[in-house]
Parts: sequence; C-alpha cells; structure tokens
Amino acid sequence: MAYSSEWKKRVFETHEIQVQVKPRSPIEWEYTVRVCRPGTNIRAAGTLLEASPPTDHFKSPEDAEAAGWARGKILAEQLA
Repeated sequence: MAYSSEWKKRVFETHEIQVQVKPRSPIEWEYTVRVCRPGTNIRAAGTLLEASPPTDHFKSPEDAEAAGWARGKILAEQLA
C-alpha cells in the first residue's frame, strides 16, 4: 500500500500541529511540520514552518512522520 502524502493534523495542548511526509529519494523520506494556534489559518504569518534537516535520513514514511510529530511538539512548547 502506498503512503499518503497528505497533511495530518493533531492538537497538542494549545497548538495545532500538521505534518506532511514526502519521499526525498527512492529510499529516503522527509517531513514538513507547521504549528499554529487552533482555529488560526495554518498559512498565517504567525505559523511556524519547518522541514526536516537534510542530515536526517528516514528510511520509512512512518519514521519521518514520527520525527515530524516530535519536532512539532517541541515547536508548540516554544510558542506556549
């Protein structure tokens, strides 16, 4: 089954976290994470947006997604 590269959303305490996973190469994956307050336009100026560092190598989409959620939680805690 193919992995869906759609944005996935979770609410963490006072912030909404969205993660998208995409293939970086045929054998590696990467994530993009967005963090904002719930109900805010996720594309607004106050939204934090971050991509996985090129030095991080994820061999599966599940690994990249887990890393994206972990990074999103850290960013949300910084905004709190």
